[in-house]
Amino acid sequence: MELRYITNGMSSPEGKPKVYFSCHPADFDTAFPMIPEDILRHVNCAVWYDPDMAAVPDPGELEEIFGEMQLVVFAVSSHFLYEKNRAKDLELPLALDRHIPILPVMLENGLGYEFSNRCAKIQVVARYVTDPTATPYEEVLDSFLSSVLVGDELAQIVRDAFDAYVFLSYRKKDRRHAHRLMRLIHENEAFRDIAIWYDEFLVPGEGFNEAIKDAFEKSSLFAMAVTPHLEEEGNYVMRVEYPMARDRQSREEGFGVIPVEMYEPEDAVNGRDWRIDPANLRHHEEFKYREIPDLRDEHRRPELSSAFLEALGRIARKEHDGSARHRFFIGLAYLNGIDVETDYGKALELLQSAAQDEDPCMEATAKLAEMYLHGEGVRFDQAEAIRWQKLLSSQYLESYDRNHDPDAHKGFGTQYFRSLLKLSDMERDCGDHREAMETLRQALAFSEKLEEEVGVREQERDLAILHSRMGGLCRDLGDAASARDYYTKACRIYERQAREMGTQRARRDLSVSYERLGDLCRKQGDPAGAEDYYEKAKAIREALACDSLSCNGRRDLSAILTKIGNLRKAAKQYTEAEKYYAEALEMDRVLAAELRTPQAQDDYGVSLTKAGDIRKALGDLPGAAAYYEQALTLFENNIRESESRIFLDHYAGGCEKLASAYKKTGNTQEAARLYRESVKCRENLHASSPTPSAAHALAAACFNAAAFLKDRGLMHRAFELWDSLSRFHPEYRKYRDRAARHLS
Repeated sequence: MELRYITNGMSSPEGKPKVYFSCHPADFDTAFPMIPEDILRHVNCAVWYDPDMAAVPDPGELEEIFGEMQLVVFAVSSHFLYEKNRAKDLELPLALDRHIPILPVMLENGLGYEFSNRCAKIQVVARYVTDPTATPYEEVLDSFLSSVLVGDELAQIVRDAFDAYVFLSYRKKDRRHAHRLMRLIHENEAFRDIAIWYDEFLVPGEGFNEAIKDAFEKSSLFAMAVTPHLEEEGNYVMRVEYPMARDRQSREEGFGVIPVEMYEPEDAVNGRDWRIDPANLRHHEEFKYREIPDLRDEHRRPELSSAFLEALGRIARKEHDGSARHRFFIGLAYLNGIDVETDYGKALELLQSAAQDEDPCMEATAKLAEMYLHGEGVRFDQAEAIRWQKLLSSQYLESYDRNHDPDAHKGFGTQYFRSLLKLSDMERDCGDHREAMETLRQALAFSEKLEEEVGVREQERDLAILHSRMGGLCRDLGDAASARDYYTKACRIYERQAREMGTQRARRDLSVSYERLGDLCRKQGDPAGAEDYYEKAKAIREALACDSLSCNGRRDLSAILTKIGNLRKAAKQYTEAEKYYAEALEMDRVLAAELRTPQAQDDYGVSLTKAGDIRKALGDLPGAAAYYEQALTLFENNIRESESRIFLDHYAGGCEKLASAYKKTGNTQEAARLYRESVKCRENLHASSPTPSAAHALAAACFNAAAFLKDRGLMHRAFELWDSLSRFHPEYRKYRDRAARHLS
């Protein structure tokens, strides 16, 4: 594999967190320009990738590369999910097996469920968030990256915690030997805090020599992996690095050089088939030393350990207190491969020790919760993540009780409050909604104490977030009255903040709060209340769309216009509904032209379909058919590029609607073709995921096609599906009985 990288400003990747990007080959040209750029906006890292995603990599080489990565990012599309490709079939299982954090970024909406069923039950991130009430993509991405990757400031603190540095010299061909040599050094517990600099995936070019020089100067020991590859002419190790080390050793007392012969044990049994012949080095014209003195054998452990003990014992070590915080930093180093080899076992041991210390490092406790939540260096385990998060909350509360003087506080109250919010999210994601609600009640009981730490305004914002989450949990638990009460409390705070601050963020928060209340009213059968809240949200979003030309603002406005249109349509106020749908349609048309993404095209197609529905309701069947035809063209173009379930569903629905319009306008031949196409598409959707909703949609398609085509077989298929569904879901009996009447 010829790995390449991308960084901010194409600066050197040396020392930066390492992220591996992968996708289906068909998605590379679309996904690669977007997703690494998204990541680099939030964290200063190096995103590594193979430009030839169709090539099959050597498994051993891929394992070595993944051993260096702190995060693996996959661009997930229908191609990724439904076709054979190395990203899904080779790299994803390897990342899961190695406990490397994984970030699946959905390129199409509606794929999260499929990814969970087909690939892994881990957090996914939707790049195109069309629901304004959902957390924006950028916020979700930032939260995930900050929890997994170590930023520049923290990385420097980690590096400062090391006792000293060893410069490890090796040829790129010998990467696996270099990794083994690092582990040999760190086998001795006394050298746990010794950092080892090596050039990772650094490639010769601008800044290469400077990076080597800087690392060499801060190192106190030079270790070299010696293999027959050093006998080859023109290699950088023998031409530059080793002579540089020997020269420094000759003039600087205390600087050590330890060359270590690296080979597999079977080579020793078979003679010297693959071991270096020092005599061959004499043929190097540029090599000023005619031999490698004091060459150590990696398999003679006592002698090798003795050499390192003597050399490292001379290194002037930093004094550190051995505190839990120091162990936390060294644990982070081993977890993220910061100037040491990645060693998840050693990282876990150090972090657990720091978190459970008599004077615990709460950053270590928080990191352990994140590790189990994301499968970072450990198995993915939500229950274990919750256990560490509960410990973290108790540690923050205990620290707050000791340091809650408003003139000398250390922010432990705020950290306790926010740790409870996160704990509640984790409990909710595990399906334990009642426990999540109880945790939020603890946060609510504590919230009044936050004012002394963060001030009234920030405390109110935290309180609004808390009320919104409590409202969401009550809604999920079926307690609509309590949900409305909590949502209203959050709304009152957002109204005050929007009035007093007037920032775009405050106004958008308020519009989302209005939308949630509107959704709840609609669900409770209060369309007038729903429309009132939707209109308030609409007014804010119209202003925001004028203030900012961002796509997100216009998409948010389109969503609320559509919801008002839906209310008017349900009330059979078709002319009014058409007005709102028309505004949303124009916005979606412009967004589709600007963004040129499948999701934007799909959004536009859905808006065209709604416009067609209104024309049909008003008796204008040719007008309805014209809208349906435009929509179907968009849906058809999308499924040529992608087999996303949501795109296939919209295509099938488009076939059904256009077939119905053609049936009534006399275009029976096209109506028949489209009915059959709809059934075929619904069969595929049901076969790939036989959910009740997919079965019902297939039954409806069969019923409509059968009624038009006079096809008894299709009618019987519809009856069988609804009959099966009605055994567990009584609401489907009316559909079954209707099909039965057609069969009698």
